[in-house]
Amino acid sequence: MIGENGVGKTTLLRLLMGADAGGLKPQHGTVKWTDKARPGYFAQDHAADFASDQTLTDWISGYVRAGGYEGGDVETLIRGTLGRLLFGGDEVKKAVKVLSGGEQSRMLFGRLMLLHSNVLVMDEPTNHLDMESIESLNTALEKFNGTLVFVSHDREFVSSLATRIIEIRQDGRIVDYRGSYDEYLASQGIEA
Repeated sequence: MIGENGVGKTTLLRLLMGADAGGLKPQHGTVKWTDKARPGYFAQDHAADFASDQTLTDWISGYVRAGGYEGGDVETLIRGTLGRLLFGGDEVKKAVKVLSGGEQSRMLFGRLMLLHSNVLVMDEPTNHLDMESIESLNTALEKFNGTLVFVSHDREFVSSLATRIIEIRQDGRIVDYRGSYDEYLASQGIEA
């Protein structure tokens, strides 16, 4: 999804996710996911997820259990997940409330992996990430077999992943283009 700031992209994603998942409840109607959908949400503003004194280990372990993992390998999975997110040693004992924006993003990606989401709803996932992290995220999302719905102002990121463009315009019109971002730009007479 693309469009200028303030046209409602974030609001639409929050409505898709619903109030139970940190989103919004629609004023009218309902949003219904198929029974097999396991949506995972990467919110643009995720500060509330990190407003506690929990350690990184405690925070991620809640999602290990929510993902259905049990038994003796849970501790190994927690350490392994934090390691893949580039947290090791004593760093895993620090409180989540002191994480930088990029570190918070990495923890949220870990949560999405552990919850086995088959639908990813992501609002500006490249914000706060360095180039190496953006490249890693891009590679992971290219390999993702589920459905990806995302908002981004990062043209390169959109170009590399999008197979359908939904543009929300200031006048309220919605353009639904089935094709790549570069094809969409060309259809609008804009050079990529």
